[in-house]
Amino acid sequence: MTERNPTFVRRKFTITKVLDQMLQEMATRHYQGNVSLCLRAAIESHRENLEGEGEFAAHQIKRQLDGLEQRVQKIQMNVDELPIETAKNEKKGIAQSVQWGIKMADGMPAIVEVLDNASSPLRLEDLLEQTELSPPRLQADLSQLVDHGLVVETTDEQQRFGLAGWVNSPGDGETGQ
Repeated sequence: MTERNPTFVRRKFTITKVLDQMLQEMATRHYQGNVSLCLRAAIESHRENLEGEGEFAAHQIKRQLDGLEQRVQKIQMNVDELPIETAKNEKKGIAQSVQWGIKMADGMPAIVEVLDNASSPLRLEDLLEQTELSPPRLQADLSQLVDHGLVVETTDEQQRFGLAGWVNSPGDGETGQ
């Protein structure tokens, strides 16, 4: 907003001694001691910044964009690190993985859900029927759940399985709810 033939107006105003010293130093360093020229340049620069013009505003916007870009990259890294569940009920599988503190493999969420809904420990045949898993998949996942202590095996007349904490003691087949 520099004018070709500016008209000058004399203003009276007061500033603190510290600001006056800063003004004198800036005028000496950058404007051959011309305090009026220093003030006019400062006002023009401030106007450009307030109106979104000038380098300062551009640098601020660039810093904000850089910050956003870093946040997006962190979020993307977190998303990339999430385990992908292949079980039928993906959301429940992730929730159970967090709840149980282990990575729930393929059929584990289905096994846990069936055992959780059962009123007593179930036979292997019952689990096969209710989970619709293949026998090898059921055996592998059930074995891991037992190894992690999430499922317990009871032995009555037949081998049965129940969620840990819900079965009173091995061999009695009762629930501890």
